[in-house]
Amino acid sequence: MRRLVALFFVFATISAAQAEETLKPGDTISGKLRLVETRHPNGTRLRAFQVFVDTPKMFAKEDEFCDGPPKSFHLVAEKPEAAKLRPLLGKKVAVVAEDMMCSETAWHIGDVVVFKWHLAEPPAR
Repeated sequence: MRRLVALFFVFATISAAQAEETLKPGDTISGKLRLVETRHPNGTRLRAFQVFVDTPKMFAKEDEFCDGPPKSFHLVAEKPEAAKLRPLLGKKVAVVAEDMMCSETAWHIGDVVVFKWHLAEPPAR
């Protein structure tokens, strides 16, 4: 009986840890911010801010366009958001990803496109 209880505890702990390791809307992603420049197949020049994450995680909800844990997150940024991101290029950032999906088109630069996001509050000192 003790073995059964111990085994149950081990599986419950593993399941809880795995659940915490998934990615869902509202989660914070962190990593190095970079500006990627490329071209769409039609020739249009594309520029995208990307967060290249430190610890890739699988999506909590299955997405047929994901191929493994995403590593690069394309932050959709209009001019005001881009102005906030430019000084942070090359630095580690933390971003709360509120609305995201795995990339589906050539317009999405990275593994995941994040439509709605905001910079996470810096830790209190």
